[in-house]
Amino acid sequence: MFMKTRLYIIGLLCSLLFISSCSDRWEQEETVSSGTAELCISRSSFQVVGKPSPLSGEDEITSFRAYRFEEGVLQKVYEPLSVGGDDYRLPLDRLSGTLYVIANEEPACEEGTTKETDWLQTVLTADRHRISNYFTGKADLSGKMEKAVSIPLALTRGVARFDFRIEVPEGTVSVKRFAVKQVARQAYLFPGDAVRSPEGTAKEDCIISTPDAPLTRDSLGILYVYEQANPDLSVSLEAEINGKVYAFEQPLPSDIRRNTVYAIVLRKDVLQVDAQLTVEAWGEGDSTAAYPDLTAPPQVDAAASELPAGSEVTAGKDGVNLPYGPVEMVLAVACDDELELLPVDASASLEVEPLAGQGLFEGRQRFRIRKPLFPPEQPPVETALRFRRKGMQYVYPEDVITLRLAGNPSRLSGKLQYAVGMYAFDFDRYIDNELGVFTLPAEKELTVEYEAGEDAWIKLDPVSVRSGEGAYRVLAGWRPNDVTANGRRQSATLVIRNRADGSQREEYTVSRRNYGLPVTWMHGIWWCKYNARGDSRSFEDQVLSSDDPARRAGQTVFEYLGACPPEAFFDLWKWAYQGDSGTGLQVIDKNGTAALDGYNHQVSVHINRLPADALAPEGYELPSMEDFNRIFDATDYVWVMWNGTHTLRTPWEGHSQVKRLQKRRNDVTVGNVALPSLILIEMWSPDFPEHEPVTWYGVASQWNDSEGVFHNGHYNNILFGVHSPEGTGWFIPGKNDALYLHKNGGAAKDTRVLRFRKSEVEYVY
Repeated sequence: MFMKTRLYIIGLLCSLLFISSCSDRWEQEETVSSGTAELCISRSSFQVVGKPSPLSGEDEITSFRAYRFEEGVLQKVYEPLSVGGDDYRLPLDRLSGTLYVIANEEPACEEGTTKETDWLQTVLTADRHRISNYFTGKADLSGKMEKAVSIPLALTRGVARFDFRIEVPEGTVSVKRFAVKQVARQAYLFPGDAVRSPEGTAKEDCIISTPDAPLTRDSLGILYVYEQANPDLSVSLEAEINGKVYAFEQPLPSDIRRNTVYAIVLRKDVLQVDAQLTVEAWGEGDSTAAYPDLTAPPQVDAAASELPAGSEVTAGKDGVNLPYGPVEMVLAVACDDELELLPVDASASLEVEPLAGQGLFEGRQRFRIRKPLFPPEQPPVETALRFRRKGMQYVYPEDVITLRLAGNPSRLSGKLQYAVGMYAFDFDRYIDNELGVFTLPAEKELTVEYEAGEDAWIKLDPVSVRSGEGAYRVLAGWRPNDVTANGRRQSATLVIRNRADGSQREEYTVSRRNYGLPVTWMHGIWWCKYNARGDSRSFEDQVLSSDDPARRAGQTVFEYLGACPPEAFFDLWKWAYQGDSGTGLQVIDKNGTAALDGYNHQVSVHINRLPADALAPEGYELPSMEDFNRIFDATDYVWVMWNGTHTLRTPWEGHSQVKRLQKRRNDVTVGNVALPSLILIEMWSPDFPEHEPVTWYGVASQWNDSEGVFHNGHYNNILFGVHSPEGTGWFIPGKNDALYLHKNGGAAKDTRVLRFRKSEVEYVY
């Protein structure tokens, strides 16, 4: 059995409505006419909210008898005559006593013997699988005139009917388990002053549906039961709605009245997500709860509305189609009943506000609606304005105005993303190259706008697409040695507008953090001027182009490093790297030896085999072997301890000469350890004198724990980080007076200096 506590946390409302049928009062009325006295017998169908609700076979009469009692004893049994339709006539031979009429049941009795008091206590017992759909009536014949009379008698049905209705506005419903439990199988034939059941009556469960035969739609007349006073009566139901299973176990009213229709309603209320299982009675007569006139649902009053350009009222006046752009409008809704607006689905991004009426309600209400711009890639949305009619307890699926919100015809792919109400996209990091591609209808164009003083860092690159559309690549650019590239936020506004007149603007902001490292150009590569330091991936730890000490001093890097204070030189010189952590190791005085703090001879990740950008800040990378070869790979030994010129083995676009100049620092120390003869080497192409030379410097590689960074009597055996999946690289081996360039990638445990280059960028501004 399902736990009743589950009834209050599910997203459904399953209610039981009781609709009184035809009157359960015994009606009679005397009419005098010529001829013989007769009883005019009629019966009516079950009624729901005052309207007939007959089902096939429900009103069928298979047997019909009348029983006349006088002075408490049965005197005669009659067989009424059918006159067609729903009417029967019974000629009366005597106008005295009490006459009982019964259809579809034939209780045992004997003329002259059966007592009326016993007769009124007659108990019916249902067959195993069904109960009889019987009728009873009663007429008092005493006091009728001894001449022609016509006495009307309305039969009352002796059983109650259960209907099942599904009120779920959307989706699929499957009622897989449905039972009415502890149904009484015995009842009194005749009604009493109050609902009652025979003492000790038998009860059993009635199964309505099973997983093998589920209910999926409304089912009328699912069960007929005797009148009963039964506190054990309950309904058990398990339903699957839109793939989610809900279970109910709910007591039914303890008094089930004859001649009454009970509606078990499985409802998913459009207002509530979680609801409770309730049981309510409709009552009788004037006290019956109101039903709305669902044949007159709310409709859009276009004449009284203030609709935006591009909107359209549907043919059935049950909805409005709205454009994808921002909308502020007034919607007039006509309905015979005053409407209460229910909360609008938040996913539709609508603001709906009822406008105050003036004076009495006159069949029309107005609502102010605000809708934001739908950006590219926003699909169309269909949402409903749902209403509850004033005075009604329930919300009906018919009471709705549908708003169909058009999707934006433009498309957007790539890294840029916008959403409803979110028209600014901030990468919150440095980024360049293609950010996204806008594909627009032929009548639209894309432009870019900047605030005053901002650089034109965005380029729109038109590309050809299929006929009838235009596409634009949005490229973020880079400026070499940008003195403003300190991590500041850089923004631009992308504007979609009508090509003809610039109207119907859609504005979308894109932002990034503008960072840059000082660079110089040589043989097609923008080389960083300084080695990496600190966290190699972090711009914050690097020398930025906005704070380049050599530029501030009005010098080249070679000049600056040759003349700056030793502390400043050491701070730039002391960094080397191992593995894939990106954490810089610093030269320290380790027991009288210059060594890298944190060196680990067990590191197994070879820097050169990592992806090119694995250790670099956004937009930068380790140079490849081919990049280094444009400067280092000469036709003969390159003795870097001397000034001179070398010839490249493979000239870059015809340029083969590289000039060198070297310098030494002898004033640098770490702790108590002197670091003499630290080499600086600048190299440049004589074919491009306008560019500053590339300056090489850095701490020697450490490859064991004992020597630190001191090899061959000096500190200049520099191992360069090079992107090389094969593990190759460049190294400066040799003694201090015999230093030369050599292809050697070193081992994974060997430390190396990192000198990044600018990654390829399409747009340089």
